[in-house]
Amino acid sequence: MVNQSITRDEVASLIAEEYAATVIETATQGSTALSAFTTVDMGTKVTNMPVLASLPKARWVNDTTNTARKPSSKVTWDNKRLVAEEIAVIIPVHENTIADATENILESIAKLGGQAIGTALDAAVFFETEKPASWLSPGLAQAAIASGNVKSVVAGAANKADIYGAGLQVAEMIADKGFDPTVAIAKRGLRFQFANLRDAQGGLVLQGENILGFDTHWNRNGAWDPAVASQIIVDPSVVRIGVRQDVTVKFLDQATIGTGDDQINLAEQDMVALRFMARFAYVLGNPITPETGQRSYGVGMVTPSA
Repeated sequence: MVNQSITRDEVASLIAEEYAATVIETATQGSTALSAFTTVDMGTKVTNMPVLASLPKARWVNDTTNTARKPSSKVTWDNKRLVAEEIAVIIPVHENTIADATENILESIAKLGGQAIGTALDAAVFFETEKPASWLSPGLAQAAIASGNVKSVVAGAANKADIYGAGLQVAEMIADKGFDPTVAIAKRGLRFQFANLRDAQGGLVLQGENILGFDTHWNRNGAWDPAVASQIIVDPSVVRIGVRQDVTVKFLDQATIGTGDDQINLAEQDMVALRFMARFAYVLGNPITPETGQRSYGVGMVTPSA
């Protein structure tokens, strides 16, 4: 007689396949960094990216005898390293909770797991929160401070340094250093401060989902630190997010997870768990620009009103 039973491994595989797409979609949509910046598919753990370190300089030949030599100049490049590091979370749930639920609990957990991955990535990229040591580039907020591209909001009636004006001043600082600051990132609650603001011509500053003049990304996953920044303004061409491995989901029902008082034996306690894991890298370029002849970061920050 043929054995028609489904093995534990087959169950785990079916669950992983069913919810993998949900996890990837939620992580991608939930991560502001993944939606705002170009991603790089990494074939290995480490990928090198060249960054312009010096510019050539042309000079007048001033040749009156047709014997003068043409001046030479060199271009140098530095490497920026994308190093893929792992983000993971395990979410346990009681089997009775799954059986008694009127909704698909595992799908909800899959979405929460994907969101948790996106939150961890954004917090590291924006504010260096638990940033891996192998990510040598500073977080965006720290790079803005290092470059001096910071402006505080001046509270009160409309002025040149209100929440919109401060952002424009930061963008000007970045542009003067040779970058193209087209992206604004902020917590989603800030959009309501823009809702009734108008520019000098009387037009609304908030154009749909975008702040006038910027491709705007509103952070919705709790990674934003409002005490540090109201907005981050950035040239997206200098930021790369490496993807070594998309978010994967694994079904567990026999493992022991946690340590000490938080230790859970899933089989003994009639529980199952979903494990989520992904591998990402981050790098921020600081090329030399013609405007200044110096290397800098194309990032700026608007800080809250004192």
